[in-house]
Amino acid sequence: MNNFPKTHLHSVEKASALDSKVRLLLQNPRRILRKIIHPGMTVLDLGCGTGYFTLEIAELLEKKGKVIAADVQKGMLDVLILKLGNSELQKQIQIHNNPENTLNLTEKVDFIFAFYAFHEMKFIDNITNDLQKILKTETNILISEQKFHVSKYAFNAIIQKLENIGFEVYKRPKIFLSRTAIMKIKTQTPVILYK
Repeated sequence: MNNFPKTHLHSVEKASALDSKVRLLLQNPRRILRKIIHPGMTVLDLGCGTGYFTLEIAELLEKKGKVIAADVQKGMLDVLILKLGNSELQKQIQIHNNPENTLNLTEKVDFIFAFYAFHEMKFIDNITNDLQKILKTETNILISEQKFHVSKYAFNAIIQKLENIGFEVYKRPKIFLSRTAIMKIKTQTPVILYK
């Protein structure tokens, strides 16, 4: 049973707000990602929107790895495709337009990056169940939600859903105006992140 009945998607018409200069100052992708993403990884950018973090993930992979940029809104992915143009990064980014009720992926991933994404999922139970199918033994996930948009209760409910499929919180990095957790599969030793 979903406990997020009032979900909403960020509109494509307002997508430019996702890439603002103010956001770059306050939530700089390189600063957030540099200790998490390493060359050779396969990373799922879940709910990637216009690719605000996707492009930086691809840069940090240094041509050795792949980003799966997944979003339910084709319009958001179209903006990402326009940003990519003919750049070298397009070779590392797999665009994935999934239906809202399933992830529809089978490729195993090393890291799942879900920034301001889970609160928009109408079928969160289906998505979390689908995540189980793409995990490696050392897959980690970063979840971050807006403090003033997603209550502490709702954020903890997301964490609980991920704990129910075998994850546990082991780090809570500080990200501006966000509730954030990095989770690992319960049986693994955590990868050293955020020294």
